[in-house]
Amino acid sequence: MVANANIVEIAEGMPFVEVEANGKTFKIQREQKAETYLTNTFALTSRPSPPFFIEPFTVSDDVETFGELEVLDFISKKRGVFIDARLSNWFEKSAIPSAVNIPFKIFLSDTPERTKTLKELGAEGSGQSWSFTNAKTILLYCNGAWCGQSPTAINALIELGYPKSKMKYYRGGMQSWQLLGLTTIVPEVKK
Repeated sequence: MVANANIVEIAEGMPFVEVEANGKTFKIQREQKAETYLTNTFALTSRPSPPFFIEPFTVSDDVETFGELEVLDFISKKRGVFIDARLSNWFEKSAIPSAVNIPFKIFLSDTPERTKTLKELGAEGSGQSWSFTNAKTILLYCNGAWCGQSPTAINALIELGYPKSKMKYYRGGMQSWQLLGLTTIVPEVKK
């Protein structure tokens, strides 16, 4: 493939990536208009702390941290479940194509919703007693390097015994995704 000088590529020779989710195909590419810049909440560079402290690059040893190219590979090749760990009010405004919303709070306490979610992720058990032998590989993200929602979910899953090797963390989240001009969607929310 010969690169077109007028195309803003994701990486050399990669003008876009197609992902399938919920019976639809999404084309993820970078914004093609050179004059485009962020104007939404992700353009903010200062956030009050607490609670918005900058998160460490890694959540835990053996939980791999991903950048955008690794995220694109993960979702386009369907390597596991891509989880938007933000509260639903964030997800409903904008999300990365193919992500499913599982708010981080679900993993924090023993509820029927947590039990259902863990079973959907391949776990067996209940309460504090779980087997993750058949657990799916999951990749979690939230709002960005200043957001603790996905790290909180990952740490709660570690406490339950979810294998670190089956969890991935996209630290850049929505802020980095949008900063690079990558495609976002307004998800169809099932009520």
